[in-house]
Amino acid sequence: MEKAKQYLIALLLGVFLTTTVLSGCGQSKKEVSQKDNHLTVYLWENRLMKNIAPYIQKQFPDQDIEFITGNNDTDLYSYFEEHGELPDIITVRRFSGADAQDLQPYLMDFCSYDVVSKYYSYALQYYKNSEDEIQWLPICGIPQTLIANKTLFDQYGVKIPKSYKEYAQACQQFYDNGIKPYILDLAEDWSTQEVIQAGAIGEFTSLDGIKWRSSAESSVDNIKFDTTLWKRILSQTSTFLKDSHFTKDDISVDITTATETFLEGKAAMFHGYPALMQEFQKQMDAELIRIPFFSQTSDEAFINMTPSLNIAFNKDLEKNPEKLDIALDILDCMISEEGQKRIADGSGVISLNTDVPTMMKDVSGLEKEIQDNSVYIRYSAQKSFAASLKVVHGLLSGEMDEEKAYDTLCSVMNSKATGEKTTVNFEHGYSISLNDKNGRDAASSILTTIRNENNIQLALAPYYYFTSSIYEGECSSNRVALMTAKNSDTPLYLAKINGKQVYELVGNYLADFDSDFYVTNKYELPIASGMKIIVKDKENGFSLKSIAVNEKKIDKEQEYSILLTDITMSILKKLYPECEITQLNDTTLSSAWAAAMSKGQQPSAPEDYIEVEK
Repeated sequence: MEKAKQYLIALLLGVFLTTTVLSGCGQSKKEVSQKDNHLTVYLWENRLMKNIAPYIQKQFPDQDIEFITGNNDTDLYSYFEEHGELPDIITVRRFSGADAQDLQPYLMDFCSYDVVSKYYSYALQYYKNSEDEIQWLPICGIPQTLIANKTLFDQYGVKIPKSYKEYAQACQQFYDNGIKPYILDLAEDWSTQEVIQAGAIGEFTSLDGIKWRSSAESSVDNIKFDTTLWKRILSQTSTFLKDSHFTKDDISVDITTATETFLEGKAAMFHGYPALMQEFQKQMDAELIRIPFFSQTSDEAFINMTPSLNIAFNKDLEKNPEKLDIALDILDCMISEEGQKRIADGSGVISLNTDVPTMMKDVSGLEKEIQDNSVYIRYSAQKSFAASLKVVHGLLSGEMDEEKAYDTLCSVMNSKATGEKTTVNFEHGYSISLNDKNGRDAASSILTTIRNENNIQLALAPYYYFTSSIYEGECSSNRVALMTAKNSDTPLYLAKINGKQVYELVGNYLADFDSDFYVTNKYELPIASGMKIIVKDKENGFSLKSIAVNEKKIDKEQEYSILLTDITMSILKKLYPECEITQLNDTTLSSAWAAAMSKGQQPSAPEDYIEVEK
């Protein structure tokens, strides 16, 4: 009865939302400006560059679209806006309305456009801002559930749980048999955040939880906490941790350790999305099944859904109707069935759109939850991750009781940004946009700085690891870090190869050699350092014409040291399997750049590293 009551009220809320969205949202007037139809699209991780970008380009081959990898942080776009360079389309995964308030004056309201009517009302209930605008849209959802090793359950005679009581009993049985009931990467902030929301999912989906969430998403100042609600939430979080037999030792368990423990059959349950479970199933000689998260206050169970990405448009698009039409076409492409599958990386996609059928038919174990629409959309305010990490670690270590955990959570969530110390005062600004030779000065400066720091002669990297212009003036450490793609960070590798091998490496990079990524247009040309590559632009792609080092044709017999990232390293390894390649220990592209700038030095000047001939 209580469940039916909750669904009825949720439905009424949804109807109210739909009514308010569609009423009073007439078509806005579009001002016309200069005809600049080059569209910039920032995708929050480079996996999307390989999955969705080529698909969109194939649908719109005649449109001039530039895809750039961004970061999963709205502050990156605030940084752009402060310098008058907000991209046309921006995306993040970690998002709440409160996080994006600085951007609110510069983003388009989707209420004026038909795309809003294609969404289920429940999917948009947390996306209205304080001005009753919808400036962000979620693009499909990915179900996050428990992944259970059914073979272990059967081996130890443990019943597959159907309620929270049965979940706690199953954990106890495994614990008594010396098997870790549930392994979780609690060193990672995303998992501690999940523990709070999944462990107390009944509270988050209650009427009080829905009311608090709506208030938090649209808060323009401090987030107000319902003390009674949140003390219940933290009490249930503590119960969940104890029932799952987590201890202070789990605080240091990272994603690698947790994954290996589960794959080795040393733990009965892990967590993840359908694509991860499919990958695990290929590696394990065991049957895996999905289990939803259970409410501690009722017999209900829920899927913890994560939006695969959240998207917003630059308000200036409305000044250029032709350009806006292209942007809306791209959005339609993203929310199509094929687009959602590519963004979510496979099957098991929760469609948020009325014209796209469910893609959960092949995802067994969640039939009842899908049928009952028992889906909880993850709350993902930026500060909620840091707050969750402190609270969960505090509860596990014994340093916090539930009362102190509540005070800590409120304090972190409402902490004001302290004046972050300036890391560097950039004397020169360099743009991430293509220059007149199709090079990127900011990317060149960053890669050259890292190369010089490591005393390496040459470097070659994909363009998509470089996200931001270098702006003249003071810059904080956080924003320095945002200039490279942290979400898709890459190890750095060193090889020593001759000029002939360098030539073949660059040539094959351009020539569709690697199945993970290949160059299709001028925006995707690689970033080189220590050498200049002359590229020919052909109808069907690009080819290498020549390479110069120190303004002379590269010596094919001479040995060169070269700095590589993942893709360039893998191409070299395929070309020359016997080639010795060394990974630079404890160093990634992002950390190397941040470390160099932490010294307060100026970055290296950009190089004239590429020229494209027709």
